[in-house]
Amino acid sequence: MNFSKTPQISEFSEIFQTKILKLKKTQEFYITSKAMKSSKSDVIKFPKADVIHSALVIFTAILGIGFIIPFLPDFSKRIGGEKFVGLIFSGFAISRLIAVPAFAFLSDRYGRKVFIVLGLLVYSITSFLYVHAENFISLFLVRLIHGAASSMIIPISFAYAMDKVPYGKEGFAAAILGGSLLLGFGLGPSIGGALAKFYGENVAFYSMGAAGIIAMMISLFLMKEPEKKKRASQPVIDEIKDIISSHIFILSFLIWFIVMWQRGSIISYSPLLLENEGFDKVKIGSTLTAYAIISSVLQYSSARFVDKAKDKLSLSLIFCISSAVPLAIIYYANSPLIIFFVFMLSGALSAFSYPFLIAEIGKEAKRKNKVGGTIGFMDWAFSLGNILGPTSMGFIANKVGLKLSFLILGITQFLAFTLILTILKSKIQRNQEE
Repeated sequence: MNFSKTPQISEFSEIFQTKILKLKKTQEFYITSKAMKSSKSDVIKFPKADVIHSALVIFTAILGIGFIIPFLPDFSKRIGGEKFVGLIFSGFAISRLIAVPAFAFLSDRYGRKVFIVLGLLVYSITSFLYVHAENFISLFLVRLIHGAASSMIIPISFAYAMDKVPYGKEGFAAAILGGSLLLGFGLGPSIGGALAKFYGENVAFYSMGAAGIIAMMISLFLMKEPEKKKRASQPVIDEIKDIISSHIFILSFLIWFIVMWQRGSIISYSPLLLENEGFDKVKIGSTLTAYAIISSVLQYSSARFVDKAKDKLSLSLIFCISSAVPLAIIYYANSPLIIFFVFMLSGALSAFSYPFLIAEIGKEAKRKNKVGGTIGFMDWAFSLGNILGPTSMGFIANKVGLKLSFLILGITQFLAFTLILTILKSKIQRNQEE
């Protein structure tokens, strides 16, 4: 027998190892393919419907802030003068300051859906009550209840959407929700005024109530409560301390407060400035509508790239600083058209700041498992900015004139945002050195 042609053991070993290697590669290819299909499936299942639903609910609720503006002259006649009109308008924001944090914290403990549905129900009922409020006390009470109802809707709808999106996709939700927030805030006066003009005041308020009921029914039947994460039971004071101890939260709160100070001042006093420059009421209304729509569209468009950015807070601040510069130009503008484009440019730049800001604070809130409470305090910044911004702007304009007040607004905003950016960069540098 010739053993020289029989394969040696080492040859058998090499053949066996080659076969095993090929098998492993086949298995790895199969696993990789399966993972890729799974990731594609996850993208398809990305809860865009939940985010869009939250955006519609927020748009419906935020209309109530500006919806009442066209009716203020009529309300002044009902209550016998103009001295209480400011309280009628600000009652909405005053009640929100008190109610928002309370409902937001409760939603972290007891779920989102029950508060959103209940808020929409109360929101709708109070919309109908405007028609029957004939004196200051009844109007003010309706306004307070309306604001409290919106406190159960807006911040908790934000929290609901943040619960639903995967970690790292907060920017998508922030862009869509923020766009709806600004759109409702800007279009409220236009929609309210148009309905009142063509169909009467009663129909306008009934329409707002009907929109709330439709949103409530959609929420009742289509909303699915997010899966509750296990969390350690803490006293409310400890939860508040945990939230406000974060430098990300503190900086985000300050940024959003100053942004809303700017936007509230512009929306409140740009009509007076444009009227002084020769704009009629139709052109003024069109300017405010364009300001709201441009801001919203740009926020919606940013949903595609916000989550790809790394240093989101810095980017947000850069857009904020850029938005303050055009406001200073208004003082030197000698044409209504230039003023119009300055407002549009400022609104566009500030609109981009929001998604980056909320994406960052959303990640922080999810990390601490305190989404509702965190968003609630951020909503507080929204209300405070809209109260203090127009109030201070009115005081300054009364002292130095309207055009110069916009110059002062632009300079102070520029300095404030630059200071915050400097603090943020210093904090980042210290963290890197450690």
